[in-house]
Amino acid sequence: MIRGLRRRHRLVWTVLTPILAILLAAAVLLRPEPPLVDALPEPPEVGADEVEARAQDETEPARDEAP
Repeated sequence: MIRGLRRRHRLVWTVLTPILAILLAAAVLLRPEPPLVDALPEPPEVGADEVEARAQDETEPARDEAP
């Protein structure tokens, strides 16, 4: 290797090595925390008649009644 390039190569790696080590340590320390719960709990089963009863407003006439 050419002497000037060898010197430059050594200088570059002397500067880059600590910088890369600090960046690696910062990346490991700043990674996000794992979630507290692995998965969301399953919602309870709701019947279709309950959903319709909740969705139907008192001001609207019932669907099965004739207008």
